[in-house]
Amino acid sequence: MLHSSGRASATGQAPRRALVVHSGGVHVLAAARSLHAAGWEVGVASAHGQLARSRAVHRDFSVPAPEHDPDAFVATVAALVAEHGYHVVFGADDIEVLLLSARRHEIGCVVPYAAHADVVRAIDKLALVEAAGRVGLAVPHTEVATPASLASVDGPVVVKARLHWDPAAGGSARHLMARVCAGRDEARQVADQMAAAGGGPLLQEVVDGRLSALSVVVDQQGRLLGAAQQWSPRLSSRLTSCRAVTVPVDPELLDGVRRLLDEMGWWGLANLQFMSAPDGPPRLIDLNGRFYGSLALAVGSGVPLPDLWARAALGDDVAPVAPGRVGVRFQSFFEDVSRARRERRGGLLRDLASTLAHAPGAVHPHADLRDPGPLLAALRERGRRRGSHD
Repeated sequence: MLHSSGRASATGQAPRRALVVHSGGVHVLAAARSLHAAGWEVGVASAHGQLARSRAVHRDFSVPAPEHDPDAFVATVAALVAEHGYHVVFGADDIEVLLLSARRHEIGCVVPYAAHADVVRAIDKLALVEAAGRVGLAVPHTEVATPASLASVDGPVVVKARLHWDPAAGGSARHLMARVCAGRDEARQVADQMAAAGGGPLLQEVVDGRLSALSVVVDQQGRLLGAAQQWSPRLSSRLTSCRAVTVPVDPELLDGVRRLLDEMGWWGLANLQFMSAPDGPPRLIDLNGRFYGSLALAVGSGVPLPDLWARAALGDDVAPVAPGRVGVRFQSFFEDVSRARRERRGGLLRDLASTLAHAPGAVHPHADLRDPGPLLAALRERGRRRGSHD
């Protein structure tokens, strides 16, 4: 256990309790901070080490790795819920979402997702683009990687798994990363590796353009409770946002997203990612039905997505909030430094200087003056890594 805050809700009643089950990642920290700020008592649990010490985290637990022992993972989470009285439990990556959803009847509290078949359908990359096409959203061409489709590859193509982890098939790989392949031979090799790891490989058209995202929370009745939109001028090597900025919510895109979520039976948090070419509409490439990497940006723009989701899951009459403030900036600083070292835009020193200049005034996943522990821990960890390589 990291520490106990003993924080009570604004009403003087014992706070509601939320448990976030994770495998690491700054999106967990952003979720914990948002929930804590709204009066929740937050526990976190992982098989992959403690979350960096944060004032937002009331308790920190160890659980078995779901990819290695799903039964023990579910039993441990259920025991934590029973012992500590958690009201709602969130999975912070696809594997936790899928496993908790599939076995929600064993958990003992609210597991805040749609019916399990709808959860699988929304996370399945092929089912997602098919549903998006039906409701009028633009999508890149996507097909199953078969010998015939691989043989027809002529140029760059994205190879991605239908599901990062399949609760029906199991498998020891917890997250099968998408990869942009230069051509047929590389695509075939990556698809074979993905299939061997238990994934169903897909081939998806490469869309040149900028990455954007629209994040929403809708309740079980389909009411929109909050929305924030962003675009990303800098991407990490994992094609996630090093930098992002909030923009006005596009009403036409929001209407399409709401049609898609209704088509798929989805409620709760949805982070939808798009690639926008200069000469065409935004094309949907992914849906994260969980806390996501740049979550701190939506929260920093005034849209407390984790709290809206948690209260909606417990059946509260949640009042919708205004869209995110425009012009709020996000920076994942350490990833941005790594990007600058790799890309060297205008030269290494100029890119690093730009990265440093972008930091003041931006929302950061680690840095928060009210909660300095995670940043200090991240700095110490990077110092140890640098020392080990000297």
